[in-house]
Amino acid sequence: MVKRAVKNTLGIHRVGLMLYLGDLPIRVGGFHPLGTNEIIINRRLMKSPLDVRGKANIFTLLLHEYLHSLGYIDEREVRALTHQISAENFGNDHPVTRAAVVGPWPDVDMEEYGDTVEDMNLELIRDFERVESHYII
Repeated sequence: MVKRAVKNTLGIHRVGLMLYLGDLPIRVGGFHPLGTNEIIINRRLMKSPLDVRGKANIFTLLLHEYLHSLGYIDEREVRALTHQISAENFGNDHPVTRAAVVGPWPDVDMEEYGDTVEDMNLELIRDFERVESHYII
């Protein structure tokens, strides 16, 4: 859905991404190491119930990092694009568009988490993106 929304609004996409869940500091939603095909999302922010709001938060985190993977580096620009893409594809009153503004943090009990993370404990999400094409490298 993230790729479809970006393609719909910006007319661009990319393939071959790998998704990892990791234990990141609670203030970090995720990150995309520049020059890689990796997206790392904070596992600790995904513990909210997977109701509509929880799914909206996950969509927003993935959208934000996907935009970074497309070459958008500036955080302000990525936040604005995340909101624009969400509003254009879901409408202004949709939970995804609201999550694009506030992020997942209102749903997190900040006292529950210490902010020190010694190991990210990265977990690869298998079959995150199935590529239908064959490539010659």
